Amino acid sequence: MILQMDQMMPRLALEYFGLVFIAIMGVLQIVAAYNDLIGVSFFSRKIYSYLFAASTVGPTLAGFFTWHLRNPFGVIQGREQFGFFVLALTIAFIFTLATSSLLKKKRLQGNYAQQDGLEALKEVTFFQALRHRFGRKQ
Repeated sequence: MILQMDQMMPRLALEYFGLVFIAIMGVLQIVAAYNDLIGVSFFSRKIYSYLFAASTVGPTLAGFFTWHLRNPFGVIQGREQFGFFVLALTIAFIFTLATSSLLKKKRLQGNYAQQDGLEALKEVTFFQALRHRFGRKQ
């Protein structure tokens, strides 16, 4: 039984990481759409962001609520769970910033950030805001 649990742990960890990663991606798109952060959104229209969020957050919540039905002995300890959550959050955040910057680079290329901080993401991508903030204007 112990050997079987040790073999299940990487699969459970990967499943948990995947669920958290996908859920966070959806939540970040809801936040971007609701706050008009076009520099963070993957989509040009809000409705697409909301549809993306619904198609990611809904199934991942179902995955969390049915965890013990699929994994009867699958328990991830609190410390491990926290570690995987923070890792998934960090990677989802970096992935969102990089992907949205790549998708919106051409569309927002001529824009200049009039605001500082998060408000700049209403006009430019994250990497464009960094470039403007640290002096290299393009």
